[in-house]
Amino acid sequence: MATTTYIPPFETRTRVVIEPDHADLAPRRHVARRRPTGRPTPVPCVGSAEPSLHGSRLTRRGRVVVGLAWLLLIVAGALAFVRPWDGSTGSAGTVTTVEVRGGDTLWELATDVAPTADPRETVAAIMDLNGLSSAGDIRPGDVLEIPSGR
Repeated sequence: MATTTYIPPFETRTRVVIEPDHADLAPRRHVARRRPTGRPTPVPCVGSAEPSLHGSRLTRRGRVVVGLAWLLLIVAGALAFVRPWDGSTGSAGTVTTVEVRGGDTLWELATDVAPTADPRETVAAIMDLNGLSSAGDIRPGDVLEIPSGR
């Protein structure tokens, strides 16, 4: 056990002195351990995998993420060619032939053929099917193709 001596504060400096019980023993010195010489030998792990050419391994979650990314790319590529939002008539839509009479407009023809659809889209489809540049290009007696599968 060590003895502690307290010197009171009336002096200019306050000091705490700790004196060891065994003053006759030499102080201990720290001795660093020596490292072994040479290179360390690798120790194989029990669950280590065989090395691959690309040098990375995926976890189960990583494989799921990569699979979903590929699936998303495939779906995006397919939708780029199919374009179901396009509104153009495909093989499922049918085309009706109508003869234009005096006073008919494309808007009236569009609402007669597809009353529930947006007439603007139907008018645009009629103009595309018949190669019209404007709605005023129709004359009485013209035969127009109108998409009826809307």
